[in-house]
Amino acid sequence: MGLASKIRVVETEVLKQVHEATVEIFETVGIEFQLQDAVDILEQGGARAEGHRVFIPRKMLEAAIETAPASFKLWGRDDKKSIIMGEGQTRVHVEPSNGPVFAQDIKGGKRKGTMEDLINFYKLAHTSDVCDVSGAIPVEPSDIDSKGRHLRIFYEMIKHTDKPIRNNVGTYKEVKQMFDMFEIAVGEQGYLKTHPSIYVSINPLSPLAYDSTPLQTIITFAKYGQPVTILSCALAGISAPVSPLGAAALQNAEMLAGLVLMQQINPGTPYIYSPSSAMPNLQNGQYVTGSPESNLINIINLQLALELYNLPTRSMAGLTDAKTIDAQAGYETMQNLFMCIAGGSHVINECLGVMDSIMTNSFEKFILDEEMISRMIRIMDGVGTSEKDLALDVIKSVGPQGSFLMHPSTLAACRGAWRPTVSSWASYDKWEKAGAPDVVETANKVYLKRIAAAPDTLLSDQAEEKLQAFMAAAV
Repeated sequence: MGLASKIRVVETEVLKQVHEATVEIFETVGIEFQLQDAVDILEQGGARAEGHRVFIPRKMLEAAIETAPASFKLWGRDDKKSIIMGEGQTRVHVEPSNGPVFAQDIKGGKRKGTMEDLINFYKLAHTSDVCDVSGAIPVEPSDIDSKGRHLRIFYEMIKHTDKPIRNNVGTYKEVKQMFDMFEIAVGEQGYLKTHPSIYVSINPLSPLAYDSTPLQTIITFAKYGQPVTILSCALAGISAPVSPLGAAALQNAEMLAGLVLMQQINPGTPYIYSPSSAMPNLQNGQYVTGSPESNLINIINLQLALELYNLPTRSMAGLTDAKTIDAQAGYETMQNLFMCIAGGSHVINECLGVMDSIMTNSFEKFILDEEMISRMIRIMDGVGTSEKDLALDVIKSVGPQGSFLMHPSTLAACRGAWRPTVSSWASYDKWEKAGAPDVVETANKVYLKRIAAAPDTLLSDQAEEKLQAFMAAAV
């Protein structure tokens, strides 16, 4: 049984006010769509355009919310790893981080990311017990040419996992190429039209705009029926109002604008609502991730999606501004994990290894974050509430000054109790005798062992040959 309640920041009446403000933004302010194809699609659906600025009527917005599914199956190439996203899923889903420029570990220090680092993060995600989705770009590889870059990264992505994947933006041509590569890996042309298997994260251009390449991505994904998550990362006081409620209203408009476009192209296309705005450091305008005010904004939006719109949700959750794995990294990460997961996110991202305001991805922190996420998963499971769980008969049988340690109920349940993966529960003497290992040192050993044991490829020889030929012809 899950927890009896989730974190709520505002009451239902306030949510309705934010929705009405969003309608007014759509009808009187408009959204900039910097791609004529998108403007044309929206005009055909009943919107009004002035150049690239599009004004969306209430009826069009609310119809789009109605046609978007409350949940959907996201397929892995190994169907046993497929997951349900949204209504009915049993625990929070986890995906890798995306976008850091630097990789970091305790032996090599901080450095520009390489293809080897990227592959190693893919291997960790594939072998992770808490990570349900692989893909993204956990660290930017600085040692590959820009020509054919998207093909090389996507190839390594599908080579090193058969879990569902999260992909990245591209032009019409680039997205189509990646879809073709995925169908080569599956071994079935046309597979994606009936199997949502790849989702993409799109960032609006705050405030209230969409750039050309992300719009090409949305249009292509929607035509194929592949899920799109719209992640607004507006900065309160810079690209959004400084007040949390105003920032929530603006990012709601940004995210729902993408939903409207998708549903005009292909009604019923899976959509994930992803509030991820932040309260920056207003002394210098710098983006920071550790402010508790950021997730007060985002939980308002989670409430909107869950309580008013019935949409799958996602949020950036394991963020920290710490530059090394220290106490700050621990308390900011757990603050953000707790608020986002307890606030109702169906999926969390930027939560495995990420630090330094999403500039760096740490191999050791990836392992530590897995444990923190597993703690939150256990917390969200709550407690049993049956008559057996009340254990009155056990209390009666043991009585005053007795011991429950060897009682059959304890023996039956003890192996199912939560245990840490890297934290030490040993006594001080045993810990000292083992060499007084720091938890980061322990995490280093775990990540190296995991990478060494990970499979070299999850592609068949036939798929490998076809993919190599495809990439050679495409470049």
